[in-house]
Amino acid sequence: MLKRAKTLHQREIELIIKVSEEPLKDIMKWFDYAREVLHCKINSVLLDLGCWTNENSQTSDWIATQNRTIDKMSIWNYNEESDDDLKYLMERIHASGNLSLSVRKHKDDFRMEIPGKPERLHIDYSEFIDYNQLLRLKSPVINLQQSILTSQEINRFLKSWMSCATHLELEAFKISISGPNAMNQIMKLPHEKTNDPKIADAFKGRPFNLQVVNEMFTIKRSDGKKHATVTVENLWGVWSFYLIVH
Repeated sequence: MLKRAKTLHQREIELIIKVSEEPLKDIMKWFDYAREVLHCKINSVLLDLGCWTNENSQTSDWIATQNRTIDKMSIWNYNEESDDDLKYLMERIHASGNLSLSVRKHKDDFRMEIPGKPERLHIDYSEFIDYNQLLRLKSPVINLQQSILTSQEINRFLKSWMSCATHLELEAFKISISGPNAMNQIMKLPHEKTNDPKIADAFKGRPFNLQVVNEMFTIKRSDGKKHATVTVENLWGVWSFYLIVH
C-alpha cells in the first residue's frame, strides 16, 4: 500500500505500508531474523486474547519455545470469554516480574492457579480467586480488583499473616472492598491507630501512589520482625483496602 503523508515541517513523503495476511506467522519470521542478527530474546509479552482467538494456543506455544519464563506479561480480553486460552497460556508460560491479567468475562465455575511467584501480581477481574487460592499466592505484591472475598475472609488473611502462617514475603496488598464500613469487620484483630508521616509517605510510592486521607492502622507479625499498616480509599467510585509491610 502506497500512502502520501506530510511531516511536521510539511514535507511530503511517501510511505509504503505492508499489510500481512498472516500476522502471527510473519511476526514469528521477523523475530527469528531479529534474534539471529541481534541475539535478543523475549522478556515482555502484551497479548490481547480477543484479537486472533483461533491462534491463541499457537501463540502461547510459540512464545513458550522462545522462553518459558517471561519478565513482564500483560494479558487482556474485554469482550469475549477466553478461559481455556488463558489457562493454557498460564500453564505454558510463567511471569517472574510483573503479571497483569485483565480478562473481563469468565464462566461461573472458572478456576485457575497462578503459577510461580511473580514479583507483582495485578488481576483486574479476580472473581475466580477464592480465599484458599489467596493463601496460595506467593507474590510479594498482590492487587486483586473485582474481588469476591468477604470482609471476614480479608480479616482471616491478615490473621494468617500476623501468625506467620502465610505470606512471609508479602510487601504490599490491595483488594477491592464493599465500602469503608468493611473495616469494622476486617480490623477485628489487635491493631494500633497511627498517623506516622513516614508511613503515609510510603503509600505515596510504588506500588500504590496513594495520597492517604483516611485512618491508618498498624498490625504486627507474631515473630516481631515485620509490621504492616493498612488504610482504605475510594478511587473512581471503587473502595479498596491497602496494606504495606514495613
